[in-house]
Amino acid sequence: MQTLLRYVIKIASAVTMLLTLFSYICPLVDPSAFQWLAFFGTAFPWLLIFNILLLLFWVWDFNRFALYHVGILVFGIQHITGFIGIDYESNHVPERAITVATHNLGGVYPGKNTGAQWREERISAYAKMLQENGFPDVLCTQETGVKFYRQLAEKMGYPYSFNLKKGTVILSRFPIEASGEVAFEKAYNSVIWADIRVSRKRLVRVYNAHLQSNRVTGTTTRVIQSGELDEEETWHDIGFVLDRVGLATARRAQQARRLREHINACKIPVILCGDFNDTPSSYVYSLLSDGFTDTWREKGFGIGTTFAGALPLLRIDYILTERSISTHSCKVVRAGSFSDHYPVFSSLSF
Repeated sequence: MQTLLRYVIKIASAVTMLLTLFSYICPLVDPSAFQWLAFFGTAFPWLLIFNILLLLFWVWDFNRFALYHVGILVFGIQHITGFIGIDYESNHVPERAITVATHNLGGVYPGKNTGAQWREERISAYAKMLQENGFPDVLCTQETGVKFYRQLAEKMGYPYSFNLKKGTVILSRFPIEASGEVAFEKAYNSVIWADIRVSRKRLVRVYNAHLQSNRVTGTTTRVIQSGELDEEETWHDIGFVLDRVGLATARRAQQARRLREHINACKIPVILCGDFNDTPSSYVYSLLSDGFTDTWREKGFGIGTTFAGALPLLRIDYILTERSISTHSCKVVRAGSFSDHYPVFSSLSF
């Protein structure tokens, strides 16, 4: 019986390591050509957990398979640091630094029957959370209602803002000298940009990106919470999710290429914020982060999860900067329940 159990676990180890290798390949392959491969990149956090659990088992069993799991983890260390921050030092933030934050606010109003007083209290609570966690000088939000961001700007004292009524908003304490959009064809999602004068001598471009959503949250939640594998409806829902995610992944790749072209043409330093709807083990992240500093990788500590929905352990919200910009701190704030995303804060200097 023990021999059979070891045999089964060895097969599980081999399959886990093979799938982990697939996840390592994901950032290199355009999902427009191989949509199915992107699922392994999304699954990397769970594959990481399986590798660690199997490693511990084989260490306990004094089996050489432990070395195989160590090897696969060391080989993919750059993928692990995209998910787990390892900068544990308390860093000094200079006075000249500014704080930038990004947050998808799609779930800030959980119901349609909320009264004016409740909404006012909600906005006040959100403003308090921002003030307690860095009081961002520049705030990028996605899926944001016009009334909400205007009231928030008033409470937080943001004199400058830019949006195109697509839910993607940039709020700033500093003057916005120019602004615009990276246009996508037939897309619900959007990317906007603003050239912000952060000091007398320094102009910086801030992009706020909300790339193509999977739009399967409701179905995914239903499968996780109440789906039974022996029911036809469950498999229908799973097929629907896989199909929608595959199509959305391919579209995000197209949007990321368009955004990258726009960034490459920019002549001033760039800060790229937003909800990419893709993990660090993805083609989209690889394309957009090339030549940039991921502020979480640089100064984050702990688990970098930014999605608070039914599917856990996803890091899909980012603040990326050109390497000429210094990162002093980065954190994901999990205070309150304002959305199905967590906000990301980063302190930067130029």
